[in-house]
Amino acid sequence: MSFSTLDDVIKYAVQREEEAYQLYKKAAAQTKSIAARKLFEEMAAEEAGHKEVFGKMNLERAEHYRKKTLPDMKISQFLAETPLKPDASYPEILAYAIKAEENAYNLYLAAANAIDDPDLEKVLRVFADVEKGHKIKVERIYDEHVLSEN
Repeated sequence: MSFSTLDDVIKYAVQREEEAYQLYKKAAAQTKSIAARKLFEEMAAEEAGHKEVFGKMNLERAEHYRKKTLPDMKISQFLAETPLKPDASYPEILAYAIKAEENAYNLYLAAANAIDDPDLEKVLRVFADVEKGHKIKVERIYDEHVLSEN
């Protein structure tokens, strides 16, 4: 992946958010769990919101963005990467979502670290921070509904 302009970064980010939106909508439709369906519908709505925000990103907005400092539980480090199956359990669905968000975060962070343009780097770091926040949110749900119950 190579970015040379802000437009390249934004197009890529919007495409990734659309893919995540479609994934979560599909997962919501496939799951038999009411709790999982609700979670995936919420995640899809958030991805749709990210798509809109990412599409409107510019250098001025990136300059004014304030990084959120949320405690990272790092649950993702202990989860295996697995495909999302139609009959996945609620814990499996949460684990999948955590890894998907972590992968998006790592992708934007790696791109930010590899780019020479400081303005594009700022935008990529904003996108990485948004994805990290999403991962942390799902980790909290996993902690409350999976780890706490076991």
